[in-house]
Amino acid sequence: MNAVWRESKSDGRARLVLLAIADHQGEIGAWPSIATLARMVNASERSVQRDIKHLQAIGELKVEVQNAPTKHQYKSNLYWVTLPSVATGVTNATAGVTDSATGVTAGGVQTLIEPLLKVNLTHAQNDELFQEFWNAYPRKLDKAKAFRAFKSALKRAKFEDILAGVIAYRNDPKRDPDYTKYPATWLNNDAWENAASVPDVDPSAIRKQRERAASKQFLAEQAELAKKASAPPKCPHGETIARCQKCLRS
Repeated sequence: MNAVWRESKSDGRARLVLLAIADHQGEIGAWPSIATLARMVNASERSVQRDIKHLQAIGELKVEVQNAPTKHQYKSNLYWVTLPSVATGVTNATAGVTDSATGVTAGGVQTLIEPLLKVNLTHAQNDELFQEFWNAYPRKLDKAKAFRAFKSALKRAKFEDILAGVIAYRNDPKRDPDYTKYPATWLNNDAWENAASVPDVDPSAIRKQRERAASKQFLAEQAELAKKASAPPKCPHGETIARCQKCLRS
């Protein structure tokens, strides 16, 4: 993240997207979902996708597309920030990663890195969505069974429909707390399809409220980091190198 503050030529929302990716990056890259990035920078997913293409075009971001196994599942792409001070680490990290289109590593030898990443990415994405479901469900029992049932349910329905059904079930005035279904049972029975009442609160409104809060916190943290970051180097004309027209022309 400090490299982004010091070296990136991006600005506006694109820089926030790059900072958000850098915040996730480790030795084998970063894999935040588009939805996560959109939530962090308080923008639409399409806007974030446009910013990612811009960052690729100016050479500050490398993207490896991950293909989902079924139409009901999706995987986060792999990202690497490719600024000069982290370029060496990116080269080393990608040397043994399998290309998603060919199935062959950069060195020509199949490795175990790619299949392991695919398992972890799917689990991480499911876990993020499941935690939101779990927080909304009115009876929290047998979490492991509920998680398995939740992953299976995602193959049959959209997450938004499941969450809407949960909120409807939780807010149903006729629901008896003593006879509330176990979460795994509720999921296995596709109970989101026969919720007793319409939810009092729109699930999308709840999610947007959480996203705004997360975005404000993220921006506050970045502003604090910006204060601590060293100032970008200046050229002989007294301007930052990236903004000096004289230097750029020469």
